[in-house]
Amino acid sequence: MNSHVHKINRDLVIGWMVIVAVLFVSYLGEVLKGERTIGYFCMFMLATALPAVICLVLFLRKPDRKELRYYIVVGYFVMYVFSMMTGSTSMVFSYILPMLSLLVLYHQPQLILFTGIASLIVNLISLYHKFQTGVMNLSNSKDAEIQVALLVLCFAGSYAATRLYDEITKQNISYLKILNEKNDEIQKMALQTITTIANTIDAKDGYTQGHSKRVSEYSVEIAGELGLPEKEIQNIRSVALLHDIGKIGVPDSVLNKPGKLTNEEFRLMKQHPVMGGEILKDINMIQGVDIGAKYHHERYDGKGYPDGLMGEQIPFIARIIAVADAYDAMTSNRVYRKHLSEEEVLSELEKGIGTQFDPAAARALIRMIREGRMDNHDLEAAEEPHVKETTQILSRVMEKQKEQITENMLIDDLTGTYNRSSGEKLMRDALEEVRGGSLMLFDLDHFRKINDRTGFVRGDLFLRVTAKCIQNMGRDIIIARFGGDEFAVLFPSLSKEEEIVQALENFQREIASEIAGNKELEGLSVSVGAVIRNNDKMDFTTLFLKADKALYYVKQQGGGSYYIHQDGAVAEESNPSKVDLDHLVQFIQNNGQYEDGQSLIYPEFGRIYEFIQSKADIERQKIQLLMFTISTNEGIKLTVEDGEEIIGFLERAISNSMSDKELSTRYSSVQQLVLMIDMEEKQVEELRSLIIKEFYKMYDRKEVNVNYDMASLG
Repeated sequence: MNSHVHKINRDLVIGWMVIVAVLFVSYLGEVLKGERTIGYFCMFMLATALPAVICLVLFLRKPDRKELRYYIVVGYFVMYVFSMMTGSTSMVFSYILPMLSLLVLYHQPQLILFTGIASLIVNLISLYHKFQTGVMNLSNSKDAEIQVALLVLCFAGSYAATRLYDEITKQNISYLKILNEKNDEIQKMALQTITTIANTIDAKDGYTQGHSKRVSEYSVEIAGELGLPEKEIQNIRSVALLHDIGKIGVPDSVLNKPGKLTNEEFRLMKQHPVMGGEILKDINMIQGVDIGAKYHHERYDGKGYPDGLMGEQIPFIARIIAVADAYDAMTSNRVYRKHLSEEEVLSELEKGIGTQFDPAAARALIRMIREGRMDNHDLEAAEEPHVKETTQILSRVMEKQKEQITENMLIDDLTGTYNRSSGEKLMRDALEEVRGGSLMLFDLDHFRKINDRTGFVRGDLFLRVTAKCIQNMGRDIIIARFGGDEFAVLFPSLSKEEEIVQALENFQREIASEIAGNKELEGLSVSVGAVIRNNDKMDFTTLFLKADKALYYVKQQGGGSYYIHQDGAVAEESNPSKVDLDHLVQFIQNNGQYEDGQSLIYPEFGRIYEFIQSKADIERQKIQLLMFTISTNEGIKLTVEDGEEIIGFLERAISNSMSDKELSTRYSSVQQLVLMIDMEEKQVEELRSLIIKEFYKMYDRKEVNVNYDMASLG
């Protein structure tokens, strides 16, 4: 609707009705005083009220009808002529000025000019008739002269004022048009910028590509279903696009983690609404832009975050975005699961009404899903053509940039292999598609010592040569650099022990050949731990832990060789602390009384022992004990100072690897004990592996070994 035309038509119709009412009262008074007859009064109302009623009906049917102004002028002129021909001069002047004031609203000089000429002609004809009939002559023509003079002055003045007003109005309209165009351009640029920012946020996590855009459009659909005004709906589009902007402050390792988040990681993830609100709080271009970012994880029952708001306390925009966000999460593939079916989505939405979700917003979405209005949702069509075109250009630029960034992030610059995160993801995906295969861990021996003694350039050369020799082992393998001196390699087609042995023998021969031909490679030695995937249910984590056990065994034997994991074989070779651990388990189970300074037990052990005896119910809770023991190769003797330094490294390695769920203490001069409650076997293995790696990062000397053994209580 043209609001400008509508306003003018409304003012004209109201003004006309007011004048008709004034004339009705005036003429009715003349009838009551006997100055007018009832017949004349009826004819007058027919000439004045009927055109006004017709124009009023036309206005009500179509308020922005441009032609209505001309209909009003014609009807007004009929009333004017009738009143002038049948009334007195004073009566004519009682409404001629209001009529001219109404005409000024048109700010159309031509209309004023034509109306003035027509009025002048009618008045001259009336005066001529009065002269011819003798009603008026030169002696009593003063009123006629004043009438004509005022008529000319009024219309001439109105014409001049209207020309000036019209010129100013045209300039204002022109300026307003330019301002509107500029405002449209700014809004387009703002939307494009917001879309670009949203794409950048989503690019941090490959599994949520396009998430912000989809949530934005789903929010628009829900808002429309709820009957919100168009202006508010468009505002929601922009607010929802930026709802996840706080994820810029969340580490990629947390966003892309395939498994369950730890408490600390989840705490970091829960901070992104607060970060988003802080980023957007001072931006006034979009109304309430920080609301969606800060409150979209609040729950209707008050169990959400960050502020635990409940029900109507949560801003309505955020409640809509929360439903749209959950819907996209359920209908999209994520790193930890595939998308849900439509029946599952509807079930989750219905269960969440009044608890997780705002009832009105959730029911609106459910209604649209059941009616098929969310199927094949065309996000591209939701954009205006100019925004769509520009966004496509920006998306192409961002896609190219992302490809370049992704390529740089996926590949380790030094060795040309995949980095840990990307390599692990590729291996996990490959294990879902293939049966069998094997995983191997390649570790450069004494790498820290090489860097310390010969420099980092020599160490880089060792890494490049090792990576090249691994790559020569097969074409279909996936290689990733898992640490400073370690490579993980998946062999999808190697599932037989003899094939693996042959491949590793070839690798060791190639390493030896490289060393023989280059003096710079003297001292290069690589240990390899391998595991065969003899069960298709063995996932990457299980394979990695078993390969790591095999690698650990090779390291204990001096390195420079390989070992293929056999269940039970490695543990049997490396448990010199078993006697002490068995003694401790028996002591605990017999409810032995601990005394400070007891033989073979450090006083610090008391706090763990008392915890077990007083707080942990070993009949109901599973308690795991992990004993680490420092040992040396035959013939190697350590000073007391060396021993303290080494056990100190082990203590730091344990401290760096533990979470709040574990306890650790010194058990003897060469032993550290770690206690865990209700941990899964896989978690224990992961902790054990991490501690060993941390130790060898700090202390990498061939003559010192770290042995371990595990036991359970309850």
